[in-house]
Amino acid sequence: MRYAPFFALALLSGCATILGGGSSQGVSIQSSTPGTHFVIRSSSGIQIASADAPQSVTLPRKNEYQIDFTAQGFQPQTIALTKGTNGWIWGNLVVGWIVGFIVDFASGSAYKLEPSVVNISMTQKVALDGTTTTDAVVRLSDADGHLIREFEVPMIPVAVQ
Repeated sequence: MRYAPFFALALLSGCATILGGGSSQGVSIQSSTPGTHFVIRSSSGIQIASADAPQSVTLPRKNEYQIDFTAQGFQPQTIALTKGTNGWIWGNLVVGWIVGFIVDFASGSAYKLEPSVVNISMTQKVALDGTTTTDAVVRLSDADGHLIREFEVPMIPVAVQ
């Protein structure tokens, strides 16, 4: 009988809330290029964070976000931060049932933000005609450090007036 409160708590909570990291998640923005700045906005356009990389930001899992990043002298570029399904929600089929699913989805714990790590590094290329261009190499990784995707984004210089 003394374990009844713990059993009741387990029945009234969601698996993703208890075991899957809760309703928020840390996202790391890294850069080997000094002066790389980023701004994170929610899908509704509200600014959540603004800082120079490297930096970790804790974000609610309920939303999707966009990360605008730039280096001095270049226009901002955008990366999407989406939400996927947190695998721990399926534990509600064993413990928690309908109430567990409701708690997990209402709190945002049913989701995980992807990617968990954004690594941005600037590279310069010299064309055959001698012109130099700058690209950002963006590496997106999950929380375990596994590479999700890697791509290059051309950086556009800010027009000097």
